[in-house]
Amino acid sequence: MQNRLRMLMAATALLYFGPLLAGLGGFGWAVVPVFAAIFLLWLVIVRPQDFPRTLADWAGPEALIGFAARAAMQVLLVLVCFGLGRGIGGVLGSVPTLPLMLPIAISFLSIPLARLVWDPWKAQAMDHLLADALAQIENGAATGAGRERAYAETVTLPLNGLAHDVSEADLERHLSGLRALVDETAIFDVLLARVKAGVASVAGKRALMLMGSNAAIVERMARPDVPVCVMQALGSEPEIIARMAERLIIALRQDPDIWADCPNLGFLEGLRVQLPTAESAILALQAEIKAQAPHD
Repeated sequence: MQNRLRMLMAATALLYFGPLLAGLGGFGWAVVPVFAAIFLLWLVIVRPQDFPRTLADWAGPEALIGFAARAAMQVLLVLVCFGLGRGIGGVLGSVPTLPLMLPIAISFLSIPLARLVWDPWKAQAMDHLLADALAQIENGAATGAGRERAYAETVTLPLNGLAHDVSEADLERHLSGLRALVDETAIFDVLLARVKAGVASVAGKRALMLMGSNAAIVERMARPDVPVCVMQALGSEPEIIARMAERLIIALRQDPDIWADCPNLGFLEGLRVQLPTAESAILALQAEIKAQAPHD
């Protein structure tokens, strides 16, 4: 998450650099509306949740006033950047020769770049999760379990900022550190909720997979079907599912008691059809579950 924020800030810098460069190039004030339109389009693309979604919503006076206020703010920002550029040009005593489309293109380029690195809907979902957690803490209305869940929401956020290819050893160290701060059941619930909400990073998904395929954790949580819940949530991630199948085979051999918590053969068959690239790992897990099945 932190890396994406940094990249979004870099893309935003291009947005502001456009009118600054236009002012430095000595272009007239007639370009201000062009940049204002680009600024407003950037806002719509990066923060769509701040705007009405339907024509009926736009019909109300509140929506029009809110849009007018945002548009005025974007014009003001463009004027500030443009004025700074002209001021810098005046201080330098020379105006560089620039094609008009160069500063416009630089500002416009920030829009696709920002959208590539930032998913506003996932960010909004994460904001809601945090808002709920903070509301529980601040209002003091949460139960003991609710306060622990809210705390778990906060302390597990760094997991979402880890690189997608972080090693399993590093992820295990992070999870071990988190278990020293909050109950691992709360950690599991938070990670599972993020995956289901579609706001988990690859590292967050892999962390959930590690918990769901760790025999000791499954035993300690004493919940039925923990591995099944994880596999259901990660059903669109063939690589992670394949790795989980490999880990569950090892876990079953180390602790056959978790056999009852493992997915049944029918569930795995459906998963195998759904994820052909994970077929070999799932077939191996099916064979291991058959071999570990208790005999009368």
